[in-house]
Amino acid sequence: MSPAMHIALRAAMVTIVRMLNALPRVHLVCSGRLMCTRSPLIACVCLLVGPPMLSQTARASVDSGWVGQRIVMVKGMGEVHSPLDSTHVSSAVGINLVMPVVRVEGRRLWVVATSGSDSGWVDSAEVRRLADAIPYFTAVIQRDPGNWGAYLRRAEAEHALNDRQAATSDYTRAIELHPLEAFLYLRRGRHYSTLHACGDALNDFEQAISLAPTSVPQGYNLAAELYSLESGVYATCSDSTRRDPRRARVAIERAIALDSTRATFLVILANAYASSGDLPAAIKALKRALESRGAAPSYRTEWQRQLDEYERALAAHEAKRP
Repeated sequence: MSPAMHIALRAAMVTIVRMLNALPRVHLVCSGRLMCTRSPLIACVCLLVGPPMLSQTARASVDSGWVGQRIVMVKGMGEVHSPLDSTHVSSAVGINLVMPVVRVEGRRLWVVATSGSDSGWVDSAEVRRLADAIPYFTAVIQRDPGNWGAYLRRAEAEHALNDRQAATSDYTRAIELHPLEAFLYLRRGRHYSTLHACGDALNDFEQAISLAPTSVPQGYNLAAELYSLESGVYATCSDSTRRDPRRARVAIERAIALDSTRATFLVILANAYASSGDLPAAIKALKRALESRGAAPSYRTEWQRQLDEYERALAAHEAKRP
């Protein structure tokens, strides 16, 4: 070996040692054997003898740090990179600021919409684990008390962790700081729906509908989504003074007029018809939903079960007729 090669090799080994000293325990495949070591010397020998590779065990270990974990996005309003075009970033119905990670590809954390019909990825540098989110956003707020986005994200984390009172307070503070953004009212309205605070939820959805034309554009029809949420409150509210089948039907019909591609809107329409006692119309709407190309596979079983239930109820009702 020439002196120049010897110097180059030594420099390479020093660089590798420094890199490995900064790493946690390393899994390497060396001479066909899995080795787990923090020793830079052993790692260097493996690197120099042949091209090592991370074992499948090591990859699984890395992935398991994210897969199944709920994450909170630190910017945007739920936008993710498209699986077909990574340069395209957009929001989608069912992909929220707090989402579970379903798989990992390097720094790409993949999430799937609650319906299963949409998916995308976010960079691991642009999220925080749910368990770490509240302290993180609290620190951001302490540095910048006017950061409405930090209040929104802390509220989302608190809601996900069932700290509902704190979430209500933070959603409200975010709105106080940024009162003209429809998305904030949508998120607080959904929070109120979870609390069965139907009046508060309806007020927020109405406010969001009025602000939608001048708010940040979403990757879906925001006004249609808001009308569908409003319909759900009118159809299912536990407070009988707020439950109104007619308004539920009117609201979801407005949603369908704005976006006729959403099969879930037809299911909500069916529920509105059923709550008013019009089972034939409910059955017709559900059949349309099941026939729709936009029907998410993950929902079809439940929709079919619901259709069967409506058809049995209609048959029982007709059997009682004289």
